[in-house]
Amino acid sequence: MMPHLAIWRPQGRRVRSPFFRVASAAWCLTAAFVFVFSGAVDAEQPASAGLGVASPLDSQRSPSDAPAGPAKSLPSEKQAAPRPSSGCQAFRVREQDQIWLVSTRHLGCPAGGKYEPALQVWRYEKGLWQPATLAEFYATDSADVVTPIYVHGNRIDSGLAASYGLSFYFELVGKLDSEPPARFVIWSWPSDQINGPLRDTHAKAARSDVDANYLGHFLAGMQPDVRVGILGYSLGARIASGAMHLLGGGSLFGESLTPAPRPPVRVVMWSAAEHNHWYLPGQFHGQALAAADAWLNMFNCCDPVLARYRWLDKCDNPVAAGYAGIYGRNLLPPDINARIEEVNVSNIVGRDHNWRPYLYSRYIQDRTRDYLLWHELGIGGLNEAAALTVAN
Repeated sequence: MMPHLAIWRPQGRRVRSPFFRVASAAWCLTAAFVFVFSGAVDAEQPASAGLGVASPLDSQRSPSDAPAGPAKSLPSEKQAAPRPSSGCQAFRVREQDQIWLVSTRHLGCPAGGKYEPALQVWRYEKGLWQPATLAEFYATDSADVVTPIYVHGNRIDSGLAASYGLSFYFELVGKLDSEPPARFVIWSWPSDQINGPLRDTHAKAARSDVDANYLGHFLAGMQPDVRVGILGYSLGARIASGAMHLLGGGSLFGESLTPAPRPPVRVVMWSAAEHNHWYLPGQFHGQALAAADAWLNMFNCCDPVLARYRWLDKCDNPVAAGYAGIYGRNLLPPDINARIEEVNVSNIVGRDHNWRPYLYSRYIQDRTRDYLLWHELGIGGLNEAAALTVAN
């Protein structure tokens, strides 16, 4: 009796599912590709090539293993050509430099009291962070050593702040032999991520105003002949602007500085999460611009995060300075306006809110270094423009 066709199977043959057949074919093709590719690599490159050392088998080879032919032959030009050196440099700290980390993560809101806790300070020495004091930091003040300060953005814990800070030091200072001695400072503030994006953003915006007060007092403690450069990214730019507002004689939530000679400062802002109208006279940071020697604002009109900056304050509907530039520059005094340089870097950074495209761009890196390390700003630069404005 013939079985029904729906249940009949040929004898002595296992039927595989379509999925199994496809997986088997893919495995066979992968194995064949690996075999061919590895064979091609082995044919083009010796086992020890690129390692800079000879294979252990090479040292055991006897003279009789040498190929037949002349005992010695002159190497061809291709063979004699040296291998190109790698373009990447290993991290280092130059002997003439110092790296410090100043933290406010343990501090609450400033109370202005006599027994307010001090800033926590560490110094990077021989690959380790060694505890230090604020007095030890100020003891290294020197007119011959420039002091760049890096202020990170939001959602950075203490470990990342130190790690990223070292990257900023190396890219802007440490990898270059020609730069003058630098005392690099990493400003670490409590920006660890908290639950809820809007809750997180509002909390960090409020905390950045608190840290502006701490940074302002920190700068005021330096000798007036120390040259300072501040690099603030995102909310770090808001901290830097608030600190400069205090140095310029302004106040934040009732806190101000005693009038005294202050160190000269240059400020660089990357993707600044700051109201772009706050720099106008009478506004929240209205005395910041006059307190700095020069300002560099690198903004990105394609930044997807700063495009929604208005959600930070629905009543004010603000626009970020890192998204559209500083508002109302035509309303500023001419000598103040001449201190500002603004560059739209959207063609470099693109649709991203990230510090890496800024740091690893050759143009952004070089121009930032001009400000932080107090290079000449070039013919027709801000110093000459400000001088001509004042003279007229």
